[in-house]
Amino acid sequence: MKLSTTNKKILIKEIRFAAEMMGKANAPQQKMYFFSAVFGIASRIMNLEFDPELGFVHHVINTAYNTINTNIALSMQGNPTIPPNIFDKLRDAIVELASYIETDKQTYPLLERISNLAYSTSGNGYYLFLKGDLKLD
Repeated sequence: MKLSTTNKKILIKEIRFAAEMMGKANAPQQKMYFFSAVFGIASRIMNLEFDPELGFVHHVINTAYNTINTNIALSMQGNPTIPPNIFDKLRDAIVELASYIETDKQTYPLLERISNLAYSTSGNGYYLFLKGDLKLD
């Protein structure tokens, strides 16, 4: 990811803070609130300095947020499709995302993991998770 040193530091700091707060939050909705800070900071930085990989980070995180939030609401209505420890795994993924950005590693593998975590909360994704076909590690 090609960002100025200043914007890169801001991005990393915000992602790490979001992960820390996710770890402290109790309710799924609170955890998702802090998760949303990741695509929020990506959006703000893109408006100052666009990078295609940062755009990809924004898109995947935003889509994951919307997918998981929708399925949390459905789960609360009696359609339980939220795998155990999903929020811990999501938090761990964004901690790694910050490290990957800091060390200039390609973020694609983490974005794929985040996408799969989000998908696992959908009806078909949860089915594949239960079947053992969708691994969340």
